[in-house]
This record gives sequence, C-alpha cells and structure tokens, in this order.
Amino acid sequence: MEPKVNAQVGSRYLADLLRMFDGDKELALAAYNAGEGAVIKYGRQIPPYPETQQYVAKVMRIYRTLVR
Repeated sequence: MEPKVNAQVGSRYLADLLRMFDGDKELALAAYNAGEGAVIKYGRQIPPYPETQQYVAKVMRIYRTLVR
C-alpha cells in the first residue's frame, strides 16, 4: 500500500477508535494495537498483553512530549 494512503486509513481508523472509546487516547491506542475486541473483552481496559501495554506507554510518552 502507498504510504500516504496507509497514513490516511490509519488515522481514520484511530479517529473511529477514539469515538468508540469516548476520547480515551490510551484505550484507542490499545485497540489500534490489539483490536477493539480485546479492549472490550477486558472491560474497556488496556489488555494485559505486554506488547500492547508497551505500545500504549511508548506512544503516550511521545504524544506528551509533542503536545507540551
């Protein structure tokens, strides 16, 4: 897939996930990484998957650095 199209589709999907999880960035990121079903399965919490937990922490660290 073309990088531009990939970025557009990915950002649209992330926007959908943010709506699905009421603007909760961490849950949206967890769903982006592990799937929305996993977040719902674990009671709308970040699933206990090390990869997903590390992904959310890393992206949020970058996000917090950029929005200062």
